[in-house]
Amino acid sequence: MRKARMLMLMAAIASPLTAAAKEPLDAAGLKAIEAKVPPQSWYPDGYYDIRIAAEGQIVDFPRDNLTMDWGDGQPPYYDVIDCNAEFVSLDETDPLTARYGPVALEVARLRGEFERMKYPPALYAAPLLAFERAKIEEAKTAPDPMSDAEITAAMAADQTAADAAMDAEAAEAAADAAAAAAEDSVGESETYKDPYMILAEAVEANRQRLAPKLPKVLADGGCGAGEGSAVIVKTLPPQGEVLLINAFAFKVCTRKKPDPWDRFACKWNEIETGVEKQLSGRYVYQVKWPDGTVRKGTRDIVPNYDDDTAATVTFKKTGS
Repeated sequence: MRKARMLMLMAAIASPLTAAAKEPLDAAGLKAIEAKVPPQSWYPDGYYDIRIAAEGQIVDFPRDNLTMDWGDGQPPYYDVIDCNAEFVSLDETDPLTARYGPVALEVARLRGEFERMKYPPALYAAPLLAFERAKIEEAKTAPDPMSDAEITAAMAADQTAADAAMDAEAAEAAADAAAAAAEDSVGESETYKDPYMILAEAVEANRQRLAPKLPKVLADGGCGAGEGSAVIVKTLPPQGEVLLINAFAFKVCTRKKPDPWDRFACKWNEIETGVEKQLSGRYVYQVKWPDGTVRKGTRDIVPNYDDDTAATVTFKKTGS
């Protein structure tokens, strides 16, 4: 059953999404969201702009399928864990957003999905605030965000150190240390409970009591699709200059800067066309051709998950 679930999830991730040439929510649209999402006294400085930007991201990119049905005879249920949850790296945004962005995105996603499925706020509002507070506390004490290059360098350094320490004495000492760590982790696992589990259990208890006909709520997960292929960006006609920015980072910048389309005001990246790059996720783009034509919009870039063949993404001067 677990293998079947993973295959279905991989298929869902790999399915190409329609690339709508629409512009993301502007500053006024993000401002309007504040009525639904008031700030909390315990929000860290700067977090509220990230939180509102996350709500706008979910408006622009809602998840298509909210309930799971594995064909096992059980009723469909709602899984609070999204295997396609967004990740924003330090390369794509500022350090504060890299630290708290994943929290804000998950809270916005969960709130929006509960609302779309007609769960009354009495079922999820308080548990979701508790979830948000717990995840913020986790983010506060997490290591500083690193760029992709720093992550790669750290992994290489760890591997080099591990290779150098593989003599008999070091291996024996490592085994003793691992055994001691395993004993410590048993105690930790008995006291730590994942916030997703706490959220699902609280909402499910409320559902059973107040709205038993709505889908069951649980924290299942079952993720593990692996990395996708490289992506080749092209323009039609050729010679278009392609600028991309993470769509969520763009919304955060919209909250802070008067003109987020200014390539120097936000973290826009110029993408070399015709070469393979690692790109995956939701982006805002602006493409300029030599004749002055500019196209702007949002794009969901999906790599190839079936094999290593590079996926091609084409930005057109006309049409979709």
